[in-house]
Amino acid sequence: MFTQSVCRRIKPNELKPKALKFNLPAFKIGMLTLALLCVSQSYAQSKAEVVPEQIHNQGAVESTYLTHSTQIASLQSQRTQTAALTQNTNSSVEPDFDSFKEVGRGEMQWWWFALYRAKLLTLDGDYSQGEVPLVLDIEYYQDIPSKRLVEATLDQWQHLGVSEQNQQKWLAAIKSIWPDVNEGDKLTLRVQASGVSQFYFNGEPLAGQMPEGFSDDFLAIWLSESTSRPELRKQLLGELACDC
Repeated sequence: MFTQSVCRRIKPNELKPKALKFNLPAFKIGMLTLALLCVSQSYAQSKAEVVPEQIHNQGAVESTYLTHSTQIASLQSQRTQTAALTQNTNSSVEPDFDSFKEVGRGEMQWWWFALYRAKLLTLDGDYSQGEVPLVLDIEYYQDIPSKRLVEATLDQWQHLGVSEQNQQKWLAAIKSIWPDVNEGDKLTLRVQASGVSQFYFNGEPLAGQMPEGFSDDFLAIWLSESTSRPELRKQLLGELACDC
């Protein structure tokens, strides 16, 4: 601080010529030393001013980078959540089953009786194995008690080799909701794109959705290649006409 103060106060025109008269070499050395001290002090001061500025600028750059990174991460998270929400919404929306087109129809014959007429419907009237959504609509020609419907269904699952565990699970589900049917009644299974299925009786939903996996084993009664009624299967698939 002392050197800096001296450098600021001494001016060339203030130097007295008489000082040069007595010891010029010593004076020159002193002035040179003083000049070097002034330069050193000025450099140190400028260095002290620049370093904090550099640190400040670097901090600002890092802060800006972190802010942008946070914004990008937030945007990506929002897009992911939106995509997931859209997917979940689309999978849970029930299609307009009333607009489905018929693939085929056929009658279930037992001896000389026609028990029911079945129809298979899809979005475009075409069907490939495992395709959903779809509708299986059964219109009964006879009065049949619920217990007999359940027993006949169990017979078909045993014929197809459905596991004992699934048989018991599916039986418990249909026993609790299937009503007795009379001539003209309709029992309909609607399967959504997500695989969720539900029964309707004369157009009204029966309580609750069916367990996951139920629709595959139920539809297999008519659509599996191992069905006990291959002619009815061909009719439902549109491969064989039915005047019914």
